[in-house]
Amino acid sequence: MFQPRPYGKAELALLYQPCNSPQSAVKTLIRWINACPLLKEELTAMRYNPRRHTFLKAEVEAIVRHLGEP
Repeated sequence: MFQPRPYGKAELALLYQPCNSPQSAVKTLIRWINACPLLKEELTAMRYNPRRHTFLKAEVEAIVRHLGEP
């Protein structure tokens, strides 16, 4: 069962796409985030920093709400 907690970007991306390389998985996850305006808006309200290498627990919860569990 998936547990929301802080995740490294590559760590979370690989949960969604385990067959991809870490770099490819992160790029795809970021594309999915950018393609979902409600998710992007929610992350912006949380002061999400795209340069940070981790997702905070609240950010992970928002991602799961919009994209589903990995």
